[in-house]
Amino acid sequence: MSAAVAHAGGSSEDLSTLVDLDALQGELDGALGQVDMWVARRELSIKEAVLEHKDTMVAAEELKVELREKEETSVVASRELRRRRAGEQADLDGLREEATQLRELGKGLPEELQTSREHVHFERTELERETAALAGDEMVKAQVLQAHHSAVDLYRRRLGLRFEIGEDQEFRFFFRLVDPADHEREFMVAVRVKDEGGYEVVDCAPEVEVAALLEACNRTDNLSGFVRGFRMAFRSLVAAEEMPGLTSHAVAANGAADVAPPADVYSTTSVASIGDMLEMLPLQ
Repeated sequence: MSAAVAHAGGSSEDLSTLVDLDALQGELDGALGQVDMWVARRELSIKEAVLEHKDTMVAAEELKVELREKEETSVVASRELRRRRAGEQADLDGLREEATQLRELGKGLPEELQTSREHVHFERTELERETAALAGDEMVKAQVLQAHHSAVDLYRRRLGLRFEIGEDQEFRFFFRLVDPADHEREFMVAVRVKDEGGYEVVDCAPEVEVAALLEACNRTDNLSGFVRGFRMAFRSLVAAEEMPGLTSHAVAANGAADVAPPADVYSTTSVASIGDMLEMLPLQ
């Protein structure tokens, strides 16, 4: 065994003489240092790559979330767009249907327009005819009214007669030009239409006998004769006042002769009767 060690020892000495161990050790240490530096740089590079990968993953996750949100928004927008398109299509279809109906209606418009024009022309012609007829009626009424006014004026001027309607709707007749001594002296008689028909005397100033005149008026319905009779009665009363010695028959004859009016005053062909004027005129 010692021989073997001796042999090994001898070999070592031979190698040391052949190889510079220190230099070799230095080279080994330098190589290890370079390996350590490479490993350190590699580890640093790996750490940086890991950090960059993490950042990339975070960014990718954020991008994924953003894309998912955009996708959901796009889905909602797409649904809304489809809904709007469906509504617009329905509106468009409705407008097309209306346009079709309008075209169908438009085909008959010229004929309807012509019919309307003819109807308007007919209505205008009828209106003009009715207007002309009304104008004629108004003219006739104006002429009749003028005739009544003329009659009233004639009664007032020739006989001193005027009319009024009292508070109880009675007709009041006032007479002037009865008393030769006082032409402005007024005599009055008031009559009223009874509910059952006929007339009644409600007032008379001065008083005269009215029974016979009222009975004749109700029997004949001749109000004009009734008024003329009262004028004669008032004239007879004045004559009696002037000539108290005359008999009643002579007084009546004298009064009748003195107050007999011209024929044209009571002519039914020249002026209206008193009854007609009471119906047509606002008596004041």
